[in-house]
Amino acid sequence: MDDLEKYNEVLNHESKNVNDELGEFLQGASNARVPKGRGKEAIWSKIEEELEAETKSIPIWKYVSIAASIILVATLAIVSLNDSEPILIEQNTIAAESKTLNLPDGSQVILNANSSVSYSEDWDRIVTLNGEAFFEVVEGGKFLVNTSIGSVEVLGTSFNVFARDSTFEVACKTGKVKVDIPTKSVSELITPGESIRLESDTVKKTKIDENLVGRWQAGVFYFSDQRLSDVLREVERQFDVKVNLSDSTDYIFNGYFTNKDVESALEMVCLPLGLGYQKTAQGTYSIEEPE
Repeated sequence: MDDLEKYNEVLNHESKNVNDELGEFLQGASNARVPKGRGKEAIWSKIEEELEAETKSIPIWKYVSIAASIILVATLAIVSLNDSEPILIEQNTIAAESKTLNLPDGSQVILNANSSVSYSEDWDRIVTLNGEAFFEVVEGGKFLVNTSIGSVEVLGTSFNVFARDSTFEVACKTGKVKVDIPTKSVSELITPGESIRLESDTVKKTKIDENLVGRWQAGVFYFSDQRLSDVLREVERQFDVKVNLSDSTDYIFNGYFTNKDVESALEMVCLPLGLGYQKTAQGTYSIEEPE
């Protein structure tokens, strides 16, 4: 006996095991799924084919019960189709590339090199960031930026978010920004000229020059009390090169570099620290201490 006949008996109270078979039918219906790419038109077309094939030898008074069974399964399947996961839209950049994106509500995101941002096609003012980006958010409902380390919540403002490896930093340029770092039980509100940075398991809130927030968009990269190794990682991203640094030369750097030319950038970083650099291969440099 096939499933259609079994369900027909259940609906007409002809089965000796109505409860068991009804339960089996409902369980099967609840698990119904529509294959990816099939819409409602395809579902109803399939229903019509099944009715034509299965009902040729069945008395007409049974048509209604069979159709009811198929429609119930199809309805559950359509509901399941409509409840499927929303499509994610993702944009990313590679080394030595930046990109400006316009979000559905008119907000703008400028992605730094080797970064990515994603959001739902249904747009709920929630984005996920990996890397670094500068946000210009239009006023409206709550706007949320999620990263693997912490999150940023705003209503309408401009700010910069850096989230790479275990380092997380948010700098506010205009408006107000709420920063949450769950692993450190941190929930702070920052205003223009303030930043929060998580690095080496330490959270630090500092005053900054708001005019320098997001200046990397113009090709100028400012650093305050940051490890030389982190500065050189940014050089690598901006020029798609490899810069080798020994542990003994990991100084603290205050200054900036521009992304016009890799060797000029290395000079701007190394000279204030009394260091030099050497090109060791195509696209590879080594930082050297003076002899």
